[in-house]
Amino acid sequence: MDSFTKKILKAIIIYVIFAVIVVILFQTVFMLSFVPSSSMESTIMTGNVVFSTRYDVEEEDLERYDILTFIAPDDPDITYIKRLIGLPGEKIEVKDGKVYADGVELEDSFIKDSQNHVGDGVYEVPEGYYFFLGDNRNNSKDSRFWDNPYVPANDIQAKAKCILFPFSDVGSLTYN
Repeated sequence: MDSFTKKILKAIIIYVIFAVIVVILFQTVFMLSFVPSSSMESTIMTGNVVFSTRYDVEEEDLERYDILTFIAPDDPDITYIKRLIGLPGEKIEVKDGKVYADGVELEDSFIKDSQNHVGDGVYEVPEGYYFFLGDNRNNSKDSRFWDNPYVPANDIQAKAKCILFPFSDVGSLTYN
């Protein structure tokens, strides 16, 4: 084998090893999501690519207002990205354009427009489950409208960290 062939073979091997490492990382540690709908606007815009982490989605890591990706409760072939609103054991009430957890009005500075009354109701979040809403509440298929309104902890896949693309929208998604 001549020198040129050895160099090409070495480059191919390095590329394959690198590709395998990247695939493994994105199957176990990281996640990239393309957002096809407006349900999270104006926090995440239609067409944004979101970078998420898979290692911090245990129940003790989840906090209200985290933006999470999860398996849709009514269709296991779809992945949603929404904001965590209701925690296990809480009573969530959606009423008159506001959301309450155990009687306390929740922060809503991140929602796109004033919330209409569609989906008003009381939701008792079972232990081990979560309640999600989109930030564009007037245009979001979320816990208020699913046949199974609660997401089991096992179906939560990743925690959104930042928008990667388009570059004009790059920024953190961490709620403080």
